[in-house]
Amino acid sequence: MVSGRQALSNIDQTVTDARTKIASIESQIETVNQRLAEQQQALTQDYKDLAKVRVNLMADPETARHLDQAEQQALALLGQRESALRELESQLQAADGVRQTLETERSAQAARVDATAQAVDAADARTQARLHADPAYRIQREKVAEAERLAMHASEKATRSEDEREQKGAAFRGDPLFMYLWERSYGTPEYRSWGLFRMLDGWVAKLVGFADARANFSRLNEIPERLREHANGLQAGAEGEFDALKALDEAARAADGIPALEQIVAREQERLDAIDARIANAESDQQVLMARRALFAAGEDEHTRKAVNFMAAEFQREDLMELRREALATPYPEDDLIVSQMLQREDERRQLEASVQGLKEVIVQHQKQLAELESLRLDFKRSRYDRAGSTFGDEAMIGMLLGQFINGMLDRDNLWRILREQQRYRPQRSDPGFGSGGFGRGTVWGGGVGDLGGLGDIVGGLGSGRDRLGGGGGGGFRTGGGF
Repeated sequence: MVSGRQALSNIDQTVTDARTKIASIESQIETVNQRLAEQQQALTQDYKDLAKVRVNLMADPETARHLDQAEQQALALLGQRESALRELESQLQAADGVRQTLETERSAQAARVDATAQAVDAADARTQARLHADPAYRIQREKVAEAERLAMHASEKATRSEDEREQKGAAFRGDPLFMYLWERSYGTPEYRSWGLFRMLDGWVAKLVGFADARANFSRLNEIPERLREHANGLQAGAEGEFDALKALDEAARAADGIPALEQIVAREQERLDAIDARIANAESDQQVLMARRALFAAGEDEHTRKAVNFMAAEFQREDLMELRREALATPYPEDDLIVSQMLQREDERRQLEASVQGLKEVIVQHQKQLAELESLRLDFKRSRYDRAGSTFGDEAMIGMLLGQFINGMLDRDNLWRILREQQRYRPQRSDPGFGSGGFGRGTVWGGGVGDLGGLGDIVGGLGSGRDRLGGGGGGGFRTGGGF
């Protein structure tokens, strides 16, 4: 078994690993984009070199001067990008510091919640031990068990009789002549008919042997009703005995001050919930900053776009295009070498851009996984699965599930469903099924959970739902618990 706190720690570590992986991919994209920027600068220099070897442009330095100005402007835009990125990184560092401080505060508060919950659990255990040693309490508990046993058997007997009525009564209900007389109450004081109709009804009654059939059909209908009435009476008696036992449980808990301890747990839990709300807000702010940083890494921030678009426009200038066309048309090796170098740079640029696009697609998937993990962690906390006494399967199972999620073999909804199915609440000392808690109608023995929702619903599996005994003819009695 692994505690809820350890399971949450595993989820936290998976979130951290996912963030680290995203940061690594962002770093790779940043590196490729830096190489693209270097390619642009190198291409600018190629155009300068090409202008120098072209004799017809040597007398006009305007092209080279324009290239110098364009390069300086692009460098200025990239400088603004670096400044904005440094400011963003500073904001991210501060946001992460706030979140870590809150996580430390949460850990301390969660420990206080656990301590108070364990105090309630220990108090419940002491009260249960005292009640178990009380002869009068044991007698009442035995009364409930016996009353439930009798009610259950009576209900089952009534149900069998009702089933028999349906099966054996089919032949009667399928006879139209018998049912005609039955519905007219023939043979009873309620029958009303005169003259010819009365004579004809008598003739039909002799024809179908109605007198004996009516007696049999009456008994077939009356017995289940009487048995169900008896079962309902026993059920009401079981309810009364159960209520008396529950009242003893509640009175004992009140005498030992357990409700007051539960109020302390509730107050400490409210403080923990408030910290979780602050953490959620801090993470939301951090996610906004991380999304901005992702734009910088992908070269999609405002400054990088301006620099790239500006240089792309400059390279499309007519004088530069003409310069390149003329170089391709001449037999001189000097300009041919430069043009060949420019073509190689363009091939490398296309390869780098393809790499960036591939990395962007990968990072989108990781960002989606991170968002789902953070959502699952929030649900985990809201459900209070990290409370004292909350347990899951072994730690390897939790790690395996998280690994399957990261590898795309398990989606978020199914991961959460499995975690919910695996979660159990086991107080360390008290027994939720003690006394009135052992009859499938809910339990007053919260073991430190109290009426807090989340884990309280899980204790409901032991159960806190007040699902009453029996029900419309079904015989749903359960002894359960320690009986």
